Amino acid sequence: MSENRTSVFWVKDELFFRTRSCRSKKFFPKIGWSKKYIKIKNLGDYLDEKNYGISSLDTKAIENNEFFQLLSESKDELGAFTKANKSEQVYATKLGDMEKLLETLQADLHRSKASQMVASLEASDRERDDALSTLTGLVKAFSRVKEASSKEAYDKLSKLFKNYAGLTSMSYEKETEAINHLLKELKDTDYHTALSTLHLTTHVETLTKAQAQFEKAYKERLAEQKGKAPSQNKEIRAKLQEIYDFLVDFTAINAYAYPDKKQYADLCDHLNAIRSRYQKRKPSKKITPTQPEEAK
Repeated sequence: MSENRTSVFWVKDELFFRTRSCRSKKFFPKIGWSKKYIKIKNLGDYLDEKNYGISSLDTKAIENNEFFQLLSESKDELGAFTKANKSEQVYATKLGDMEKLLETLQADLHRSKASQMVASLEASDRERDDALSTLTGLVKAFSRVKEASSKEAYDKLSKLFKNYAGLTSMSYEKETEAINHLLKELKDTDYHTALSTLHLTTHVETLTKAQAQFEKAYKERLAEQKGKAPSQNKEIRAKLQEIYDFLVDFTAINAYAYPDKKQYADLCDHLNAIRSRYQKRKPSKKITPTQPEEAK
């Protein structure tokens, strides 16, 4: 009784399946053994990854530009499949809608990036990152010095800078707060003396100026964001997500329902190869609506 007797069909923009086998009861543990037609919505919620055939990916965790690229690559793969299998009208209809929405999303992404304030903010961040990295590197350069006063100064400063490792990879807000706290600590008499001993005071001044310039650019960018019309990215992305999930589910259930049609399993493999490239992306720095106390 392990024969697969699952059928799939599409009615008015909604996907349904009917399952009538013991195997299906195991395959759909949260649905169970049913002779009724069941509407498919978020099919992955019902299946384990092994049976679903599609690798897990939290698409909500990736940035808009990466989300755009994920769907663009998937659209190309799905388009090639549709061209080779002309009877698959479901794919053609959904891909047409996806293409239009992707064009709108891309235009909105480029319009956001065109802001001069964004460019100024990014440039200011690079300047302070460079200033901080230079100062940190110069402190480390004294690690092999044997002269007593220089060694004492190095030991004091190196312990302090260890508390601020990795700042340049943090968000704008976290880096701003940390650098301001570091600069405050460096004004302490002992640290100031150590900086003077190693002739590093001018580099602290460079970092201070770079930090001030960043905070100025940050405030200007916040003011710009408050004054512009809200982006439609959220709504567009939600529509694209719905289409993408539908196509992934449609492919997965067909691969299961029709094992003799190898093209569905192959398409699952191609979609998985694309998804795998986006599974371990590091989040990029971005400005948030609330600025830290030090940046106000």
